Amino acid sequence: MGRGATPRTRTRRRALPIAVLAATVALGAFSLGGANGGSGSRAAHPRRPNVIVVLTDDQDTRSISVMGDVKRLLAKRGVTFENSFVTYSLCCPSRATLLTGQYAHNHRVLSNDPPHGGYPAFKRKVPGSHTLPVYLQRAGYRTGYVGKFLNFYGVAKPHEVPRGWDQWQVLRGGSEHEMYGYTLNSNGRLHTYGSGPSDYQTDVLSSKADRFVRHSARHRRPFFLTFAPGAPHEEPDRLFGPSPHRNPRPAPRDLNRFDHRRLPRPPNFNERKIGDKPPFLRDHRLRHKDIRRLTTLYRSRLESLLAVDDAVGRLIHTLRRAGELDRTVVIFTSDNGFLLGQHRQTGKELPYEESMRVPLIVRGPGFPAGARRRQLVANIDLAPTITSVARAPGRRRMDGISLVPLARHPARGQRRDILFERSHFEGRSFAAIRTRRYVLVKWHRGRELYDLKRDPDELRNRAGVPTYARVRRALVPRLHDLRKCRRRGCRTVRGDAPPPAPR
Repeated sequence: MGRGATPRTRTRRRALPIAVLAATVALGAFSLGGANGGSGSRAAHPRRPNVIVVLTDDQDTRSISVMGDVKRLLAKRGVTFENSFVTYSLCCPSRATLLTGQYAHNHRVLSNDPPHGGYPAFKRKVPGSHTLPVYLQRAGYRTGYVGKFLNFYGVAKPHEVPRGWDQWQVLRGGSEHEMYGYTLNSNGRLHTYGSGPSDYQTDVLSSKADRFVRHSARHRRPFFLTFAPGAPHEEPDRLFGPSPHRNPRPAPRDLNRFDHRRLPRPPNFNERKIGDKPPFLRDHRLRHKDIRRLTTLYRSRLESLLAVDDAVGRLIHTLRRAGELDRTVVIFTSDNGFLLGQHRQTGKELPYEESMRVPLIVRGPGFPAGARRRQLVANIDLAPTITSVARAPGRRRMDGISLVPLARHPARGQRRDILFERSHFEGRSFAAIRTRRYVLVKWHRGRELYDLKRDPDELRNRAGVPTYARVRRALVPRLHDLRKCRRRGCRTVRGDAPPPAPR
C-alpha cells in the first residue's frame, strides 16, 4: 500500500471447506476463460479480464524510480517494456492514439489546439463508433474514465459526455492542469473543487477511480477504466509568482520530499556542441538560472508523482479485496516523455529519446511476473492489446499489434520499425523512423541520423557521414512507407538497417 492509501481491513474467517470450494471453482473458471478464451455464453465461458489503464501526463521514464508501489505491485508482478515509445510526443494526439490504436496521420488529431487538434478535432475526424470504449461496450464491458481526457474537452459543451463511457469523471478543459480549483464533469454535472488539502486533484481522482472499481466488482460484467491524473504536468504560470516553490504542486504530505534531489545531468544535458542539429535548437546553452529552474521543476514533478503512486497502490488493494486482482490487466504508461535539459531543451514535441520514450508496465493474465522485454513497442499497441484480451472488435482498424505475444515470447517482434511524427508545429514538423539501432529524422530542411548502439545520447548526427550512406539508403524508403501506412500496412516487419560501412 502507498502512503495515502486506505488502511487494510481484516478479512473475516470463513469455514475451510467453503474456502476450498470457492477457490477451486474460481481457479477452474479462470482456466477455462482467461485472456485468450473463446466467446460464448457466460455459463460456459466466464467473465473476461478487467482492464485498467493508468495514464500519467508528461512522465519521463527516469521518474519511475521514486514510485515504490508501481515498482513493487506492477513491475515485480508484470512485464516492463524497456523500449516503449509514443509515436507523437504531444498530449492530445497521443491520447487520440490510445483511443483509436492509430498513428496520428490516420486519426488526424495533430495538435492540442483547434482546428487541427483538441477534442473538437477528435469529434470531427474520428467516427464516434470507432473508439476503444465503444468497442469494449459492444463486448459487454462496463466503461469508465477518470481524470484528464483531451485538450479543449468541455469548453464548447461543458456538460457533454462522449459516446462509449458508462461512468464519466473528467476534468474540464482549461482546468485539467490545476491541482486545486479545477472543475470536474461528473456524469454530466459540473463540480468545482476548492483549495483545501482534501481537494488535491490526484487524491480526488483516486477516490473516483477506486469507487468505480468497487461498484464494477459487484456486477457480472467485466470493466474497463482509464485513470488519467494530471501529474506530473506543470500547472499554468498564472497560478504562481515569478519563482514558484513547486510547480506542479505535490500533495501536502509529499511537499519537500525531494528538496535535496539533484537534477540528473546525462552526457547530452546542456549539449555543448549542437551545430549538427536544427537551427532552432541552437539558441543558447542553459545558464545557472535555467538550471535552477529545471531543478525546481524536476523536484516538483517527482513529488507530484508520489500521489499517483499512492493511487496505484490503492487500486491494487481494492482489486485484491474485491477478488478481481488476478483477472485484471493493469497498464501503466504516459502520454509522452519529457526533456529536462537534454540537448538544451525542456518539454516534449521533439524526436529525441527523452521526449518519445515513456514508461510501460503491464500486469495481469498473460503477462509473466517480473519480466523485462526489449522489443520496440509504442502507444499504437495499447488499444490492440486491450481489444485482444477483451475479445472486442475494432482491431482491424488499428495500426498497432497486441503486446501479449511479445510479453510471453521475448524473441517475438524483434524486427520492427516505429514511426515518430509531428505536424503543424510552426514549421518544425518532422517524420522519423526508429529501429532497434537507429533513428532517422527528416525535417522540412535537413536530416538527423543517430546510431543508438554507439551513441545512445544522440550527440553525433551521422546523416552526412559517408560510412552511414547505406544505412540512410535503407531507412529513407521505409520512413516514406510508414508516413503513409494504414492498418495492416503499419505492421510490416522489415528488420533493422545494415551496419555502417567499415571506416
